[in-house]
Amino acid sequence: MTKIKNIILLYILIFLEILLLTKSKIVITSVINSSSMFILKIFPSLLPTMIIGNLLVKNNIHQIIPKFIKRMFYKLFRFNNIMTSIFIISMFTGTPSNAIYINEYLNKKLISVKQAQTLLLTTHFINPLFVIAAVGGGVFISVKIGFILLILLWTNNIIKAFICKKNLDNDINDNHLSNNNETFICTLTNSVKTSINSLLLIFGIVIMFNILVSLLKNIFKLNIILSIIINGILEMTSGVISLSYLAINPLLKFLLAFVFLNFGGLCIQMQTLSMIENKKIRYLKYLIFRLF
Repeated sequence: MTKIKNIILLYILIFLEILLLTKSKIVITSVINSSSMFILKIFPSLLPTMIIGNLLVKNNIHQIIPKFIKRMFYKLFRFNNIMTSIFIISMFTGTPSNAIYINEYLNKKLISVKQAQTLLLTTHFINPLFVIAAVGGGVFISVKIGFILLILLWTNNIIKAFICKKNLDNDINDNHLSNNNETFICTLTNSVKTSINSLLLIFGIVIMFNILVSLLKNIFKLNIILSIIINGILEMTSGVISLSYLAINPLLKFLLAFVFLNFGGLCIQMQTLSMIENKKIRYLKYLIFRLF
C-alpha cells in the first residue's frame, strides 16, 4: 500500500470511529441483531456441514468418487479428481467452506494457482440448509421454492465450470494424495477447530457489514426497498431474510432472492478471499463471475 493510500485509509478509519461513537445506539442494536441472526441462522446451517466437509477432504474423498463421475467432470470441465471432489463437496457445504478446501490443497501444492482460481469462480455455492430452510421455508414459506433456488444456483455454477474449462492446462493429471495418518479423533478435533475458527471470522465480518448497512440506512434515510437491495449487496444473509418483509410480486421477490444468493454479498466474498492465502488469486475476475 502506497503512502497516499495509507493516509486516505487512516482518515476513513478515523471518520468511521467518530461515526461509531456518535451513532452508538444504532451500532449496539446492529451488533445484537447480527449476533442473533448468526446464532439462529448462520451457525446452525454452516457448522455441521463445515465439519463433515473438512473430514471428507482430510480423508481423501476423491478416492471413493465413482469413476464415471470423474470421467464426466473431466470431459465436461477438464477437472481432475481433486478438483472434482472440491466441486462436489462445495455443493453441499457452501461458501466460504469451499475456500478452506481450495486453500488447503493449494498450500499442499496439489492444485495449481490456475486450478484454484477456476475452483473459486465455480464453487460459490450457498449452503443448502440455508437456502432450503431459511430462504425457502422462512422467506417464502415454501420448502419447494427453496429447492428450486438451490437447483438454479447449482446449474449456474455448472455453466460457469463449463465456460472456465478452456482456462485450465491441457495436460491435467490426477494428483496423488497421501493417506491421512491421523486418528479419527484427532482429525475430528482438527476439523472442529478449523470450522469454529472460520465461523468466528465469518461472525466478525458479518457484524462489521451489518453495522455499515445500519449506518447507511440511518444517514441517508433509505426506503425499505432500497435499503433491502443495498443490504443484499453488502451482506447477503440479512438481505435475503429481509425480503420476507416486502409486500411485492412473488416472482420479483424470487428474482431478488436469486440475485442476492448468486452474488453472495461483499461480506461473503470478503470471507472467501480471506481464507485463501495465495496472493495471485485475482478478486476482479471473481467479482465479475458473481454478477451473472
